Amino acid sequence: MKRFVLFAMCAALSGLWACQTLGPVGSPGPSAPPPPAYTCEKKDIVPVRARTQYSDDYGTMMTSDAAALSTPARNYRWGIKNSKTLSMAYFTFYVRPEGRYRYFKTSIYIDRGVKAPMTFLVRNNDRKGDVLKSVTVYPGQTVDVDVEISGARRLNVWSELRINHDKADKIIFGEPEFYNCR
Repeated sequence: MKRFVLFAMCAALSGLWACQTLGPVGSPGPSAPPPPAYTCEKKDIVPVRARTQYSDDYGTMMTSDAAALSTPARNYRWGIKNSKTLSMAYFTFYVRPEGRYRYFKTSIYIDRGVKAPMTFLVRNNDRKGDVLKSVTVYPGQTVDVDVEISGARRLNVWSELRINHDKADKIIFGEPEFYNCR
């Protein structure tokens, strides 16, 4: 019955082609995008681990607690995560490349208990800055993110848990880092 309802909705909204792109029922959603064209062979990498490189705006904390940073697919050595279970709240923090790096890289994970996909925005400077990258993450999915940030002094990473999301026990930005290509 669920499959029939899903098929009928897809056919009505976008035709048969749109239904085929959704994948099987229960799938985590579209696969992650391919690696960006600006990847490089050698990198000068600076992990975002210092308090001078990060600040909480709402609902986040920097940690190296292995239990707090474990996911079904991967365990992170350091990262930024929600400081408590969030429900109908913002999830937002700042990282500071200070204009010295060309790229920002991290992995985003949201737990399976979140009831809908979440969209994360990486903006230049603050919540009203230009959107450098928009990433949609499905419950239980980990997405690797690589953002070109040339010249940015500060980045705002933002998302919102709405009523359709229910609650989030674990949102993780695993092993964030700035880097330049050599």
